[in-house]
Amino acid sequence: MDLDDARVTVVGLGLIGGSLALGLQPRCRGLAGVDPDPKTIELARQAGIEVRELEPALLGADVLVLATPVRETLRLLQAFRSHPPAVALLMDVGSTKRQIVAAMEALPDHVAAVGGHPLCGKERSGFQQAEAGLFLGSQFVLTPCSRTTPEALRLAEQLVSALGASILRMAADRHDRLLAAASHLPYLLAAALMDSVAPLGKQDPALWEVVASGFLSTSRLAASDLTMMVDILATNQDMTLSALSGAQAALEQLRKLLAGGNAGQLREHLQPLQQRRMSFQDGRGSMHGA
Repeated sequence: MDLDDARVTVVGLGLIGGSLALGLQPRCRGLAGVDPDPKTIELARQAGIEVRELEPALLGADVLVLATPVRETLRLLQAFRSHPPAVALLMDVGSTKRQIVAAMEALPDHVAAVGGHPLCGKERSGFQQAEAGLFLGSQFVLTPCSRTTPEALRLAEQLVSALGASILRMAADRHDRLLAAASHLPYLLAAALMDSVAPLGKQDPALWEVVASGFLSTSRLAASDLTMMVDILATNQDMTLSALSGAQAALEQLRKLLAGGNAGQLREHLQPLQQRRMSFQDGRGSMHGA
């Protein structure tokens, strides 16, 4: 089966699921969306997406994409152990992969499942932020498991390509270790930045009038959807804690250098960090040796 012959059901029509639905709708035989929120349902229908209840949406579906928060995805996968969907491909787009892939491994043998994670998004959530071109030019991780047949993997790759994204295959453990440093830690640092300046902002509200692009770009992730982020942190706790410990050590080193008052030593420490970031062109360059 090819994607253009497939009937696709997307469960969860937030930013990622809604963008998936909008991007895939013209590329497949039929598409249905599932979401419990009445406002989301109305917005999706206005955008031309057919929205159904879960069970009717599964009838006749060839591809099922779970675009719900991670712990809801885990709940659905648990339910599918006794009532598996009859689809050619079961896929998720969750931001952590180890627990999801483990849950996929526990599905009945005939369920062809593939873990997935698009490396794109916005700090604002909801279908109102969705756009068909969200994935263009981005990386899309696929984490195959023992339930992944060659046919299912080929269909998943077609889906990713139809969205305009590049495919990056890796094991679930490696994904979670890398994303803890590249995504989950930055969120916590942004939240910590907001927390650390809050007392001064309360004491002198003029603080919020003088913040400029540096603060705004650094703190941007603190505005991310909390349901999504708490699920991510809860399902990648160990690796995020490890990344956070590394960040705490780096901050302590900077504190010591600043307290020492030696501008030359401080510059010597900061210069290679500046060079590494400058080599990371357009957010996708090489940082080998970092």
